[in-house]
Amino acid sequence: MRRRVCIIQPVMKQYRLPFFTALAERLADHGIELRVVYGTPWEGEHQRGDHAELPPPLGRCVQSRMLGGKLLWLPVVRPWMAADLVVMEHANKNLLNVSLAMLWRLGIKRVAYWGHGRDRQVDPATLGERLKRRSLHWADWWFAYTDAAASYVAGQGFDPARITAVQNAIDTRALRAQLGAVGATERARWLAALGWRQASRIAVFCGSLYPNKRLDLLLEAAARVHERHPEFRLLLLGDGPLRASVESFARGHDWAHFAGARFGREKAELLSLAEMWLNPGLVGLGILDAFCARLPLLTTHVPIHSPEIEYLEPGRNGLMVQPEAPALAAAIEGLLDDPAALAALRAGAEASSHRYSIEAMAENFAAGVKRCLARS
Repeated sequence: MRRRVCIIQPVMKQYRLPFFTALAERLADHGIELRVVYGTPWEGEHQRGDHAELPPPLGRCVQSRMLGGKLLWLPVVRPWMAADLVVMEHANKNLLNVSLAMLWRLGIKRVAYWGHGRDRQVDPATLGERLKRRSLHWADWWFAYTDAAASYVAGQGFDPARITAVQNAIDTRALRAQLGAVGATERARWLAALGWRQASRIAVFCGSLYPNKRLDLLLEAAARVHERHPEFRLLLLGDGPLRASVESFARGHDWAHFAGARFGREKAELLSLAEMWLNPGLVGLGILDAFCARLPLLTTHVPIHSPEIEYLEPGRNGLMVQPEAPALAAAIEGLLDDPAALAALRAGAEASSHRYSIEAMAENFAAGVKRCLARS
């Protein structure tokens, strides 16, 4: 008999499309049918501009509601009630988790969680985090983003034999191909459009524009670098709540340019102009974009990084400094002044890009699904 798995997501992100497609193919090879249900972006989330549609029948979008700015309701019942396994994001905002936990306790529904295990952006002593530590046990299986996330869940007493570390990734293969197709003509065209010279030393920020990214620290450090290195340029890609302030900064500094959110070939062409990737605040999956573009990641010691920060190996594929503008500026200048050190970090970044992929993530996830369904 064909088994069914339903994954429920708050929203559908652009970078998740290749993963769900690859996962569906791998599960189908084992007679398992996958359906992914996801909600519509709410206010604030919509501003990120990185959402997409997963075509049916694999994907199904429902009109979700954010209640009181904190609780998410997805009006969907049939897809997950018909599934042999329901995989849900482990987050307090998901009201559906309450219903699933009740059905799990009654032995009616097999449930798995997918996520970080803990929220690194909040105080672990808060009521919400205490609830997360308790609720992470209300499932048959755990799909942890990384090895560190898996270790955390196991450390809370969840059976390690029922945890799969999926090695969270993006479609590095597609981005690598797009970058490889960029030639001197495209780079010259972009430099001309930006009004920058061939000799410009370009750093890039690429990500959502919100406070946890510490854009204030980024812009202050960049200004310090430009004072001492007039050839330094800052390219800003992304969208989000802080867009207006970032646009204003770029308008006031001819050595900075805000390009908004870019995807596909355009994104690859812009990344090909840069020598390093700057993200002083929260680092997540964007680290793999950086590595694919042969760009060392420069970030800071802040406690809010997502689990993917463990992919950073300081001194090999990037740098991590104190969360202060002078320290970040000094790290940038050090690489501008030392071509050999920059080249070594770029080579390390490229090597790291081959270790994490959508294909490997889909294989890991599919293996966990099969093991979970095989348990009595």
